[in-house]
Amino acid sequence: MVLHADGRVDLLEVDAPDLLLGYDPASRRQEAVVVVERGATVLLYTDGLVEQRAQSLDTGLGRLRALLSELGSRPLPELCDALLEQLVPSRPEDDVALVAVRLHPQDGPRPAGAAPALVPPGVPPEPAATP
Repeated sequence: MVLHADGRVDLLEVDAPDLLLGYDPASRRQEAVVVVERGATVLLYTDGLVEQRAQSLDTGLGRLRALLSELGSRPLPELCDALLEQLVPSRPEDDVALVAVRLHPQDGPRPAGAAPALVPPGVPPEPAATP
């Protein structure tokens, strides 16, 4: 899912999902390119976060979408902890993993917890700080 800076949440999906990774190594994989604007948060997760025997997949995805919209402004570690706390039962039925990445706005100061300032070729440099 992608949480945009304006609060919209998009589910990144395809019409016909691929086979489970590793099920058939010869199986062809689909590719897609999505442009994600700075300030957005990308959330990658396994099915254990949204699938439970007592609810439909659509219900689980809806709950995740609503929580991501509601809690998305939190720092990433807090966001991930809150999603796990609210979506995963105390005795999970499946493995659960999630990764959240936030693209900080390039026109603002670099967040304290950001990775080293390695910028790929073609990305404009950050503006110099003004005293």
